[in-house]
Formats: sequence, C-alpha cells, structure tokens
Amino acid sequence: MGSSEESFWRLIALTGQAMRSYADKRLKGYDLTVEQLQLLKQIEVDVGRPQSFLCTVSGKSPANITRILDRLEKKNRIVRRPNPDDRRSSLVFLTADGEKLRAEVVNLFAGLRSELVHGIAEEKQQVAAGVLRAIADNILRMSEK
Repeated sequence: MGSSEESFWRLIALTGQAMRSYADKRLKGYDLTVEQLQLLKQIEVDVGRPQSFLCTVSGKSPANITRILDRLEKKNRIVRRPNPDDRRSSLVFLTADGEKLRAEVVNLFAGLRSELVHGIAEEKQQVAAGVLRAIADNILRMSEK
C-alpha cells in the first residue's frame, strides 16, 4: 500500500473517529448516545416501527436493538406496543418527550453539518460523497459474496 493510499484510509478513519467523538460530546448533555439518536430518527410518532425494521435500517443485531430500546424506554423516550399484525413482535413509538428531544437534537446536528463543510465548495462535497458512496457500495458487494 502506497503512502498516499494509506493516508487516504487513515484520513477516513480519523475523520470518522473525530465526528463520533464530537457527536458523543454534544449528545452527552441530552443523556443520549449516537446509537440512540440514530434509532430516534427512524421512529415515527404516530406510526410504529417494528424492531426488525430498526435492525435493518441501523445494521444492528436484534440483541443490540433491544438493549438500546430498553434504555430509551427507561428514559421515557419510546414506548413499545404489541404488533396487531404479528403477535411475536412489537411496534416502537416515540413518546412526546422522545419527539421533543429528537427534534431538538436533529436541529442541533443540522447546523453542525453546515459548519463541517464550511469553506468547501459544493462540487468538492459532491465528489467526496460520490467516492464514499462508491466505497460503501463496494463493501456491500464484497460482503454479499
């Protein structure tokens, strides 16, 4: 692996770590983790989501989703109700507290996104997004083999 290739992968890793660390720091005041926020963003207020859906969209195992949902439920941010179409599953809904928190934190991170790309031309952002998308697609393709 050449030094420029190594530097590219290292930059991706360092950027991911820095973003995660910053997000964790910002969410700490809300008593929220990145994983919890990701799930809150996927759950509708009036439209319950099956836990299996949350596993699929988050890429997490059923055991991990259950653990995260247990914590959110203890904090009164979600509620689980029996699924009328499948007795073996439950539907997950946001509570009023959960919706308020989600809206507040999503707005916080919307502002953060524009700060992260401040001074970077739109064309460069599009190129970077295309490269990262292609890498993600390659990983998915390779993992399906």
